Amino acid sequence: MNFKRALGLLLCGVLAVSCFAQGVRGKAELKAGAGVITVDYGRPALKGRDMLSQLKDGDFWRMGSNQATTLNAPVDLAFGATKISKGAYSLWLQRSGDKFDLVFNSQTGQWGTMHDKSKDMAKASMKQENLPSPVESFTIELKAAPKGGVLLLTWGTTALSADFQFAQ
Repeated sequence: MNFKRALGLLLCGVLAVSCFAQGVRGKAELKAGAGVITVDYGRPALKGRDMLSQLKDGDFWRMGSNQATTLNAPVDLAFGATKISKGAYSLWLQRSGDKFDLVFNSQTGQWGTMHDKSKDMAKASMKQENLPSPVESFTIELKAAPKGGVLLLTWGTTALSADFQFAQ
């Protein structure tokens, strides 16, 4: 095998390992005003586990894998009475008994296990539903709704959602 071919194969191997190590990333988007709301997150697979039921009461989860999930909003948002100013936030899921809350944190760019509660800005309740068929890979979607949208999380047989409005 010549040197160039060996070097090319080595480079391809290094790039493949690098991509695999980063894991699968997902991105949800929704047009809002002149900009776009985005949620960037890791997409772990269940692999036969029931991960949401393992979250203990009061604990936080990064809503994905690897780096913390990040919301970027070009407009102010209102999740019911919870007002979120435009900007970037890490998103966390907190279990409260049998319910889940969406937590907005002012710190971004951290690894998903580095939740700093002192930087939590607000919480919004999430609605929970059972899905008719399981979703293997964790998924976040942003769906359009009149005057706003819905942030939807699906994993396993659980769907969690939070409605929001574009704040005036």
